[in-house]
Amino acid sequence: MSYENQIIYNNDNTVSVPFGRAAEWYIVNHPLLRNARLKSQSRLYVNTLIREGFIKLRRVEGATDYIEWETSGIRKSTNRVDDILELTEKGRSRVDNIRIGIEKDKLCWYWVMYCADDGNRCQHLCGGIGTCKPNCVNYNLPNNLKNGNDMHRCSVRVYSYSRLSYLNTSHALRIKIEGVHLPSNVIMPPNTQITRINLTREKRDEITVSRRADHKTVRGIKGKLLAPYNNNGEDALRNAFSTGREVCNDKTLKHFINREDRRLKDRTGPWTILHYLIVEVLKPKGYVLYYQQPDLSKPEETADRYYQLTVSDEYWLKKGRDYGQYYLGIDGKYDLNIDRAPVLSIIVESKTKQAIPLAFGKTGRNRLIMQNN
Repeated sequence: MSYENQIIYNNDNTVSVPFGRAAEWYIVNHPLLRNARLKSQSRLYVNTLIREGFIKLRRVEGATDYIEWETSGIRKSTNRVDDILELTEKGRSRVDNIRIGIEKDKLCWYWVMYCADDGNRCQHLCGGIGTCKPNCVNYNLPNNLKNGNDMHRCSVRVYSYSRLSYLNTSHALRIKIEGVHLPSNVIMPPNTQITRINLTREKRDEITVSRRADHKTVRGIKGKLLAPYNNNGEDALRNAFSTGREVCNDKTLKHFINREDRRLKDRTGPWTILHYLIVEVLKPKGYVLYYQQPDLSKPEETADRYYQLTVSDEYWLKKGRDYGQYYLGIDGKYDLNIDRAPVLSIIVESKTKQAIPLAFGKTGRNRLIMQNN
């Protein structure tokens, strides 16, 4: 998909882009950033406007490269540059008040990305090129160059921001790029291949899906990444490897896959894996007829407290038996899947004779309540 036509260039050296993939496309294709690896400031807090109910965050379709956790009852996750902000009904009322001057506009998105100075080719803010000057006070500060996360390494900054009033427009995100890697009177060193993970979020999503859903190996995933370059020349392929945006070498790819495997094992349980498979794999293929996540605030005797999933798949037809016609409650576990989530396979006859419910129970005795269609 081409995003070039979605970029609007403004007179204040900013661009307006829609939330989503177009934002990252503009950043990675900017001439100043094509051969750079960007890092970003951490955003560990939950946006106040989200907590107050004015806006909600939605992931771009197909997004998988992020981590979710819960702290003090608040659901948090790592952010992505292609995340999407949307107004709620309360937010739309607030924007109407902003438009007529009753209330002030508010910043709802602000994120700074910066050059990581891979290859020691950039001029540091102290003036040193590739390394700090001997008298640089920044080098001895805590959390400085020694851990590789210091913005002192380069002056290049990517600012992205949005306000509540922007969310009513088709191009709600503003991006501004400032700074240079080197002064104009200094010859730029030859490009060196970036050895750290520098894949776009879209490519990371593709790799994660290939790994989790299709269980592809490094070799299989590498072949998939190289497929778009089959008819391209050697220069295009060499440039793709040097930037690491769309394809990377085997060592870097293996490192990324190992990290994903470890993250999946350490930080996500089988129910998180199951949710991903339902939303990202089964739903797009039309297998999911009904899906419900549990609401633990509901009483145990109600169906709202438990996972419910109804799918239509020939595979599960071979796994179950005929049971009742209306309501069904079952206690117990049956490990019928590689994700080790408790599965209760039930076959019922619906009016259309097509529904094959596949139910997943959680909490307590793993009891679930299914209603026949």
